Amino acid sequence: MIAFGYQIDLTTMLFVNALTSFASALLFLCFWYATNDLKRPVSLLFWSIANLLLAAGFGALLSEAFGLTVRRMPLMANLTIDAGTAVALVATNLFLDRPRRDNWPIAVAAILAVVEVCYALTRATPDFGVMLILGCTLRGTLTVATGIALWRHADLPRRPPARLAAGFHFALAGVMALRSIAVLAGAEDSVAFELSSVVGLVTRLLLTWMIAICLLWMIARQLNEQLIWQATRDTLTGLSNRRVMWETGTRRVASLAHDGGNVALILLDIDHFKRLNDRWGHLAGDAALAAVAARIARTVRSADLVARVGGEEFMVLLEQGPDTSPAEIAERIRAAIEAMAIRLDDGTELRCTVSAGYSHIADRNATWERLIAQADSALYAAKAQGRNQVVDHARMAA
Repeated sequence: MIAFGYQIDLTTMLFVNALTSFASALLFLCFWYATNDLKRPVSLLFWSIANLLLAAGFGALLSEAFGLTVRRMPLMANLTIDAGTAVALVATNLFLDRPRRDNWPIAVAAILAVVEVCYALTRATPDFGVMLILGCTLRGTLTVATGIALWRHADLPRRPPARLAAGFHFALAGVMALRSIAVLAGAEDSVAFELSSVVGLVTRLLLTWMIAICLLWMIARQLNEQLIWQATRDTLTGLSNRRVMWETGTRRVASLAHDGGNVALILLDIDHFKRLNDRWGHLAGDAALAAVAARIARTVRSADLVARVGGEEFMVLLEQGPDTSPAEIAERIRAAIEAMAIRLDDGTELRCTVSAGYSHIADRNATWERLIAQADSALYAAKAQGRNQVVDHARMAA
């Protein structure tokens, strides 16, 4: 292992890291341009900037190898790499939709950077060990914070790639910690310490590429979730759409043949919705639809399925349980909407009501279409009887 470490020239590793960081910056820039329809594309731009800073820092460290000697160049180069690491933390929190306060480790890093600069500027020849400990502590703090954000805050679809990326962050922070410990132990002149420089650069190189790979993986999973959402949700209200209701309802009724029990369905329609649209405009109509949908979703139980199935028509498929009472739930929805005030952007306050019809079946030979037809018949009766009321299909049949 030691022999292998010496075969890897540090200058070559710095060059490869600079080149890789620059290539990664271009890659993130392409991601940002190609995914401008995603929710948080600005994070990709920040990752591109972070990698440009890393490339500039590694490139500056190479200056002496090309005969360019600039006073304080190593300090400026390392501070540029530190800045890139800080921007990467910001990019990560933006991508994960975290609040700005989660960037607090940057304040700690800034204090350490000020201490590092003051120490370097007040000494003709700064002690290498002190500079290394300050630099590793600064960069390690930001790297661990980024790893923790990826590990803890990625949503379920993006969690596997996020945690893989977090693992590489923790590995890089571990190498920096070991280098600091070696300095404190007085082993900075040992072969193992020299080897740790190579290991650190190799880990940095792997991290640069793995972040790009994991990000692409996370974007793919995010896009997949968006496609699923678009295929199963009503875009205006966020409720399930007609397709989901029909598939779920068909399965639920079919299960009666072998599981028994009963299935209940409530069908609701906003009263005089066309009149509301004609008087207040389509934006007001959309606001009313969204408000009614939200109120229905809050009123029913979490296990019940709510869907918008037509212009102003909603369905509620009730989950079986001891508290399953279609009459009570339908009346609760009706009363909640009647009491609701819908405030428009111009301050206008609208009110609306709904008519509801419901049906429940326990027939093992029943069909989803039959359940819908019964609920629709009850809804029609509710409208015919004056609207803003609930009608039970069973009572109509009686």
